Amino acid sequence: MKKTLLSLVAILAFASLASAQLPARSGLWNFDNPDALFKATVGVDLVPTKEFSIYAADGPDVGNGAIANVLGDALTMIHGLGGNGGGERLNEYTMQWDVMVPNLDKYHCLIQNGPMNEGDGDLFIKPTTGIVGTTFITYSTLAIVPNQWYRIVISVKCGSFYRLYVDGVKWTEGTVPAVDSRFSLNVEPNIFGDDDGENDLIFCSELSLWSVAFTEEQVIALGDVHTVQTAIKDAKMGKNTSDLMPNYPNPVAHSTKFPYQVQNNGNVTFKVIDQTGKIVEVINAGTKYPGQYILEYNSDKLTNGIYSVQMTTNNRTSVRKMVVIR
Repeated sequence: MKKTLLSLVAILAFASLASAQLPARSGLWNFDNPDALFKATVGVDLVPTKEFSIYAADGPDVGNGAIANVLGDALTMIHGLGGNGGGERLNEYTMQWDVMVPNLDKYHCLIQNGPMNEGDGDLFIKPTTGIVGTTFITYSTLAIVPNQWYRIVISVKCGSFYRLYVDGVKWTEGTVPAVDSRFSLNVEPNIFGDDDGENDLIFCSELSLWSVAFTEEQVIALGDVHTVQTAIKDAKMGKNTSDLMPNYPNPVAHSTKFPYQVQNNGNVTFKVIDQTGKIVEVINAGTKYPGQYILEYNSDKLTNGIYSVQMTTNNRTSVRKMVVIR
């Protein structure tokens, strides 16, 4: 009976995650090909403001390329989408940046919507503090750390909300102005651009755009920079697999659950890793047969902070971020 109940819990958990399936992207740029850095996987190629000034770099994982966008440069996104949300511009949308900054000496601009902002950017990583957001909406209380990769996501519905997430966790939320105002997406926004010169060196390994405002469940499904996104079906994209699914709840006060799947017979282990890279706990789940399971984890022994939970089985590794807040 106990085994039957556990199987039922696993099935229900995966059904819940399936309900958060994501719509196809309107734009996707991977930056994996050094000979065609700005080529779109989905949508239209990006256009650099300065020829040959943005260069290829390493991303967060082996085989995952990136670009390095230096001070004063930008990329023009020609998304080709019409108006939505009751206006002529893109008033409901979601954007994702996989980024790393080597320092916090200056502002790092993620996007400049223009032309309603008098030449200023519309989403920043703030110098010194590393907090993320904008004065016109709000800044986060949590902060970016230099030389660490993050998946930053904004879900915007003009006239209603502007939500900012990092690695699947909501960092801040504000109310945006009316439809077709500053935070509606311009037809050709500048990525990393800022006419005021507030855009220092930033590395980016993936950029995505959707013409819909995501729910929190959908953002959680995006995961972090190491997540292989099984629920996303895009044109020209093959099927990917991820063994470890996002945990719930997240952030974690005491206990949380990680749904996971096993494709071939093998031993399954989990490692909990803190932000310094130290392994704070190893969990041996034993030999598992193909199927779906849940790891129930108690975080009481951990201090507040962000942790990576790494699952390994049959030479396959999946990683998810877990935030502990009491």
